[in-house]
Amino acid sequence: MPWNWRTNVGIWALVILMVTAKTAEAVPGCPFCAPSDPPFSHRLAACDVALLVKWVSLESKIESQTEATTFEVVDVFRSTKRKFKPTDKVTWEFGRNGDPGDPFLLLGVEDQDGIKWEKPVSVGGEYLLKYIQKVPPIDAPDRLAFFLKFLEFPDSEICNDAYAEFSRAEFKDVAALSGKLPREKLRKWLSSTDPQSQVRLGLYGMMLGLGGDDSDAAFLETLIMKVPDPNQPCLGIDGMMAGYLLLTGERGLQKLMDAKFNDPKSDDDLVPIINALVFLWEYGQDRVPAPAIRMAMRRFLDRPRIASSVIENLARWQDWESLDRLTARYGMPPFDTSLSKQKVVIFALVCEKDGKKKSPDKLPQSAIAARKFLDGLDPEVVKSAEIYLKRGR
Repeated sequence: MPWNWRTNVGIWALVILMVTAKTAEAVPGCPFCAPSDPPFSHRLAACDVALLVKWVSLESKIESQTEATTFEVVDVFRSTKRKFKPTDKVTWEFGRNGDPGDPFLLLGVEDQDGIKWEKPVSVGGEYLLKYIQKVPPIDAPDRLAFFLKFLEFPDSEICNDAYAEFSRAEFKDVAALSGKLPREKLRKWLSSTDPQSQVRLGLYGMMLGLGGDDSDAAFLETLIMKVPDPNQPCLGIDGMMAGYLLLTGERGLQKLMDAKFNDPKSDDDLVPIINALVFLWEYGQDRVPAPAIRMAMRRFLDRPRIASSVIENLARWQDWESLDRLTARYGMPPFDTSLSKQKVVIFALVCEKDGKKKSPDKLPQSAIAARKFLDGLDPEVVKSAEIYLKRGR
């Protein structure tokens, strides 16, 4: 369908609504999602100027090795301090190829020096313009369901934008879609070897765990129980593990831990398990009880390569059963580096603080043991750890 400037001006009404919405903070609700550019809804909500323009010319200056692209304003969707009108010329101080009349979306943020323009977005494709006009504003209720049908969409820009929406959504909003999640499609995508979709597999694994059944659990098990190929890392395996654990609960956790801990070839899968356990603690305690999650994380203290990396999680989860093990091995591998020793000291400080808070009249044995350990250390070491804690790190 050919582009028609007059007939398409009206369909940008929803874009106008979006750019007048308040800017929303991105919420990292998907711990298994790769970094992504802000989605269109966020970019539109955050801009000061939004223009529909058409490409006019590209000027290259050989002597200064610079380029500048000129656009002509077709319609104004938002303008605050500086006013624009159709036929105005706008210059972007970079090069952007195009043909005369090609349509673009131009977004900018005003500052004291003028307008800082984003990279122009070509909207001359078959689907992108229609997609942008229908994207729900950032404050629209139940907006996430709109983006489901655009995951793995043939247009890569639309596909990436839908993924970016899920990567920023709160977990509760993703979980609310459990009955609408496309299980068959998710299984197909998780089986794909397409490198373009590999970065999204963690999200798809988690989503299948939210909306799947026993057959989906068995499917995920075949994926996560494979021995990892060191030459072919499996992206998204932590999200698949999380989805599997949502479906199988404590039984699945025990099976996963036994399989990976007892196989030296699966050492590369231990960090993804840690990520899945952190996810369970935050979002899945209705599927796996807290004591089981703590116990699973505690097992990593016996793996020298990554033992120190789990101390902070154990402290945050108030796993004071680990105190004696940590203090007994303080200064010995793998807790013999400056960083790992500091983590043990901080663990003891948090343990004592928690005990005083919960039972100030009669300290629990863990808090007493923590203080005894701290009193036996160089006071400067303890002071340094206390300063670190006070800074909120």
